[in-house]
Formats: sequence, structure tokens, C-alpha cells
Amino acid sequence: MIFKAYDVRGEYPKELNEDVIYKIGRAFATFLGRKTTVAVGGDSRLSTPALKKKFIQGLLDSGMDVVDIGMVPTPVVYFCGYKLGFEAAVEITGSHLTKEFNGMKFSGPGGIAISYEDGLKKVEEILKSCKFAEGEGKVIRKDVLPQYAEYMKSLGTNFSGIKIVVDGANGAAGKLYSKILRECGAEVVEMFCEPDGNFPNHTPDPMNKKFIKDLERKVKELGADIGMAFDGDGDRLNIVDEKGLVANSNHIFSILAADVLKENPSGKIVHDVLCSKLVDDVIKSSGGTAITSKVGHSIISKICLKENAVMAGEVSGHYFFKEANYTDDVLVACLKILKIMKEKNKSFSELTRVFPKFFEESNIRHPVKEDKKIIFIENLKQEFADKGYDIVTLDGVKVNFENGWMLFRPSNTEAKISFGYESSDREEFEKIKSIVAEIVKTIPQ
Repeated sequence: MIFKAYDVRGEYPKELNEDVIYKIGRAFATFLGRKTTVAVGGDSRLSTPALKKKFIQGLLDSGMDVVDIGMVPTPVVYFCGYKLGFEAAVEITGSHLTKEFNGMKFSGPGGIAISYEDGLKKVEEILKSCKFAEGEGKVIRKDVLPQYAEYMKSLGTNFSGIKIVVDGANGAAGKLYSKILRECGAEVVEMFCEPDGNFPNHTPDPMNKKFIKDLERKVKELGADIGMAFDGDGDRLNIVDEKGLVANSNHIFSILAADVLKENPSGKIVHDVLCSKLVDDVIKSSGGTAITSKVGHSIISKICLKENAVMAGEVSGHYFFKEANYTDDVLVACLKILKIMKEKNKSFSELTRVFPKFFEESNIRHPVKEDKKIIFIENLKQEFADKGYDIVTLDGVKVNFENGWMLFRPSNTEAKISFGYESSDREEFEKIKSIVAEIVKTIPQ
């Protein structure tokens, strides 16, 4: 099953190949319903050029016109919607997954992602029926990166005196983001920024600490002010501070939230169910209103639009701002972090020092049989309810304790169970940790 909750993902060529993606192109064009122009970009994966070519051909054969925008990060595809006026745009990408995988992210007017619930299910149904629209479209190639860069620079300031190490994970974002940060005045040292679909240095997942060990060392070695790590398609961010220590993503989010609320008093901020209580506390103490959401960029973007939120974030390293029409563009987050450091004249570790201590583990993923993950979570819900726990079932099942919580949910993108837990009390944290360990042993594999 390659159609997921908010994108398409599969192993190449076993699940997602040229024949399948050609038909998806035709199905998506049929879903759009009327002739329009679709922007199509892709990441640095070895399979992306061939897949992109066949997807474009599918669009053309069902009557859509296409603008091929080349190798770009996913946020540039969203930019085509919210700034350049495209009614539909697609990125061919496997995101943070290993090189064997690829996929697709779809967006509609305004760059807002199309999820399974509000479009991809229909695309899947059209694909299965093979009843495609007929037509003949044309394709042109256009470089939109200069327009994207100019817009991003309009959001930044003069970052002279700040030294950044950028780990691009050999994906689609490293070179572009480094160039823009440099043109904003920062000194930038590039690391693994050459696009290479073999990902020879590490898997393009910056939220896994074992993949950014080299960045930690390089920041310390060069005496840099900050290290910034991106995933394969440039929509996830992790940070290494000036001491070479990996930042807690809840700290990154809290810094951004407090700053945004200074400019937007009493604003609403959306966060996913896995975020720490710290994020809630910072939002409330800064005068804002916290809104909890299910995990997923397409879900969060729509809540932001509905609630007229000032920003949003996920513990997995996605950040959403009005400036990018609530699409998850982490370059905006980078610019804001640098602005805060510059204005306060503080290092990143100094910015986080004010936060109270929480003991936590977040965004852990454990393999599970694909056909068992929903059943596993449903059984957990019943088990916790039977034991009289205080539970929340917005997204998976969350158990609240006196000073902490644990949460289990089915991943929307992989055959994995995602979980996390935290407490402000060390003894309670160890108790929750042991409960989690026993539950993990029961995950079917």
C-alpha cells in the first residue's frame, strides 16, 4: 500500500516504479478535473529523474500542462503554490527514508498539502479504475530558485558574525539553503551538501542522532555558532548548538513560539501530540493559545488556516509559518532562529538554558507488521482503558500520569509504531520508561 495518510511512499522499483508513477500522473490529472499547469520538482535520489519523467508524461497524456522546476527541496514546490500561483504542485521524494525508497508529496492551491482524506484517496480510486482523462499537454523547464531565494532573503536580516555548519545529507536542500544563508550575511561551512542519491555519508534523517555525529564534531572543531541539519527534501530541521550538542526539538519549537508571540500577542500555535508539555507551557506563559493536532503536515496546515494560527510545529522537526502560508518550510525557521540569536546576542545554548528540565524520549519508531499496526494501537487503547488510565485518543493513545505522559501511535508513512514519553520527575520518568519497554516487547514484527 503506497498511498499513505498524506503522501505516497514505496520501495523502488518493487512498489513504486515507472509504470506505477505514470498511472499516478494520469490519475492525479484526472482528479484535478480541468486543464491547469502543474509544477513538478524532485529530490536527489537516484530513482527520482526516471520517476519524475514518467509522472510528467502521465500528466501530459491526461491533458495537464507541466512546469518542470528541476531538483528542488519540497518547500520550493509549496512556494510555487503560495507565491507563484500554481493550483497544483508535486515533489518526487523519499524524504528522510533510505535510498531504496521514493515517493510523492502533492499540494494544491496556496501550496497546501493534499492528504489522503481530502484528495489522495480519490486519486487512488481513479488509479485502480484506470479511467483516466485524455488530452495532450505541454511541458517547459523553469528555474524558480532565484524567486524563492529572494523571498527567503526578504524574511531574513544581516547575520554577519554568525558561523553556521550546514549538513545537507547529500539531499536537495543543502546547496540552496547554504547559498541563501550566506547571502543573508552568515559565514557558512557546507558539509555533505553535494546532491548524491546514494547518501554516502549518512541516511538523510536529521532527527536520528546517530546520523549527525559528524555535524557535532565539525561544529566543535570549527568553533561554529550553530549547526543545521536537513533531511533529504529539506523540510525537516535539527540543530547542533555551539558546544556540539544536539538540540531538543521541543526547545527549538519553544524558542520560535515565544518569539512569534512577542510579535503576535494572544496568537494561536498548533503542535502535534508528541510535543513536550514544555511547548504548551511556553505558549501559555507567552500569552498564546496552544492547539493540539494529530501528526502530519497536511493536517496541521489546514488547522493553521482554519484557526488563523501564528505558527505550528512538530517534534519531528517540521515548522510552519504564516510567511510560507503554513507550509512546512524549515528555512524560515532557520532565519528566525538566527534573528533571535542576533537580536539577543546569545548563543543557542543560552537561549535554551531558561527552560525547566524535562526527562523525555520522543519520536522513537519501532518496526511493526504493516497489517498489524492499527490493531496493535486499538488493543492498547482497550488495555489502558480497562486498567483505568487517563487516556487521550486524538492520535493513537496517550496516557497521562501525575507529572508526565506516554504516547503510542501508528506511523502514517512507515510500517512502524511511533512513541514517546516524558516526565518532569526523574523517578516517574523511570517508571514510565519501564512501562514503555514492556509494551514495545509486544509489538508484532
